[in-house]
Amino acid sequence: MPAIKLTIIGAGSAFTFHVMSDLARQPALAGSTVALIDTDAEALGLSERIAARMVEAAGAQLNIQASTDRRRLLPGSDFVLITISVGEPWARERDVAIAEEYGIYQPTSQTVGPAGFTRGLRVVPPAVEIGHDIAALCPQAVVLDLANPLSAVCRALTRECGLRVIGLCEQWWLAVPPLAQVLGVEAELLEVFPAGINHLTFALSAIHQGRNLLPEALRRLYAPDGADALAALPVSRAVYDAFGLWPLGTEAHIAEFFPYFLTDASGGGDDYGLSIRHTTAAQQEARREERLAWAEGREPVDDLLAPSGESAVPIIASLAGVTPPAWHVVNVPNAGLIDNLPAEAIVELPAWVDPTGVRGAKVGPLPQPLAHLLATRAVQQELLIDAALSGDRTLALRGLLLDAQVTSLEAAGAILERSLAAGAAWLPRFHPTES
Repeated sequence: MPAIKLTIIGAGSAFTFHVMSDLARQPALAGSTVALIDTDAEALGLSERIAARMVEAAGAQLNIQASTDRRRLLPGSDFVLITISVGEPWARERDVAIAEEYGIYQPTSQTVGPAGFTRGLRVVPPAVEIGHDIAALCPQAVVLDLANPLSAVCRALTRECGLRVIGLCEQWWLAVPPLAQVLGVEAELLEVFPAGINHLTFALSAIHQGRNLLPEALRRLYAPDGADALAALPVSRAVYDAFGLWPLGTEAHIAEFFPYFLTDASGGGDDYGLSIRHTTAAQQEARREERLAWAEGREPVDDLLAPSGESAVPIIASLAGVTPPAWHVVNVPNAGLIDNLPAEAIVELPAWVDPTGVRGAKVGPLPQPLAHLLATRAVQQELLIDAALSGDRTLALRGLLLDAQVTSLEAAGAILERSLAAGAAWLPRFHPTES
């Protein structure tokens, strides 16, 4: 498979440029086709023009197609990359503000918390519709999902559409440099083994030159010389002290999985250095103007051609057989890889990738308290998917009540109803009489 067809759905996303950059530096995939799809015609047009400039600047041999009609471009796809969002960023801004009125603070709101949950209610139905089209038009394709909430989207595509789905997220790796720093080694040379679910994995080992240096890294973090590094990771430290495994990811993502950090008592997370990220109209316009400058040739695209550090293209290359097999961290159905998590749960862990497929590493059991925490999230995701596809408010409330940040029945009900009302334009299944 020297040349492939990669279809990107949600191509108005900045991730499109990461993919184009990495493809442009992969000569073994010369002659491949990249099909760009987005329902936003303006964003799609900008991405198409920028991608064409990147290909030209890199001297790459890639063919670019673009359409707002995915059914026109899906046939013949070997890989389909999904990076959609629905109602962003304004739906998220409203959901975060609603929850904050009830003492629930969400610095990322991508996966969990009330805003992460309602994000899933918005994203799962169109993701499943896309999945059905893939199953009908290119059933042999491998699906790479980057859309959040990633675990719920991967599970929905697997459960409802029967697709081969790989979820990709690099957030876990952001916790590796502090470990490498205290060890005095390069982060790229430290092979950390994460296991858990997306945005909450735990380090099981950290191999450097054949030795597991994780115990030594933790010892140095807790030594006097590591005080500054440890002070910058108060959430990770608290989780490790309580549960005995070092969490991997950003402090904000980790905190949202627990009821301890984002409270009124902590100043909404201020005590842990956490704050809610907001998007303004001015920021959105600045991003649009930046893309317009790239598209029109007023600004060079050289910076866009830097290596992205993302794993999508390396995984595609290994699956296509144009680069050697390799280990990559992926999100896949558990199927017994982690003994004490549900078989159907989507887990994040290393996997061996070659032309025969993706084979996750056997982990065994996680400590039972952490397994219980993660298993509850898996149950919550099933309820989220059921509610999103049916528009059943009772199921949605039950799912929301399983969230660690939700501690009041009354607040949960109020948050849900207000969020469903505020996001009615993107949640038609919950408002059948209005559609």
